Amino acid sequence: MERRVFRLSAIAAIAVFAGVLGACGSDGPVDGLPSATGAPGEAAPAPTDAPEAPAPTDAPEAPAPTDAPAPQPTTAPESGDTDDENSWVVPLLIIGGLLLLAVVIGGVIGRSKKSAAPPAAPSAASPQASLLSTSQWITDQLSLELMAAPPAAAQQRWAVERSRLDNVAIGAQQQYLEVQDPNWQPLSQTMSALAAAIDTNLSLRAQEPANAQLISESTDVINRHRATLQQLIAALRLTTPQ
Repeated sequence: MERRVFRLSAIAAIAVFAGVLGACGSDGPVDGLPSATGAPGEAAPAPTDAPEAPAPTDAPEAPAPTDAPAPQPTTAPESGDTDDENSWVVPLLIIGGLLLLAVVIGGVIGRSKKSAAPPAAPSAASPQASLLSTSQWITDQLSLELMAAPPAAAQQRWAVERSRLDNVAIGAQQQYLEVQDPNWQPLSQTMSALAAAIDTNLSLRAQEPANAQLISESTDVINRHRATLQQLIAALRLTTPQ
């Protein structure tokens, strides 16, 4: 009986001791007490210190900025010189423009004078060439202008110009005698006949009342003489030195 009681007491003591150990194990190992997992009587290992963080290495120093060469200030041109140059350039341009304009105007005026002036007869023209030029002018211009002008104006001009026809007739007869060209004598005769036909035409036109039929017939005679003169002049130009 006593043995049974002793066993129960021992079991209860062990249970209490186990309960105390369990309570202590839940809060972690206690200094001086054996751990729940370690061998009895073995001290718990001391906690190891956390590894120290590596000392920060110094960052490489940035290279010191080199001083950039300071830009050299450009010297502005002196305003006085620029003003002087501008004051000379403008008057020079104006003077040059005026000179150019004067040259252009002079050229235009000279050209207009040359075009307005009648062509001068060559100074070294031969007598034959002068006779033919005058004959051409009488045939193409003078005779037509006389027939187109009013009777009074035609009479006044004819009094001045008739001597030209007489001179051509005389000169053509002289050339026929000198050079023995058979066309010069017909030219002299036809020019005289033209002068007589113009005399008749102007007289008929000056009559009151004027006879239209007679004037028309006289005009036809003048035109026939003009046609003959044109043929003679063209033939003589082929054999006459200019």
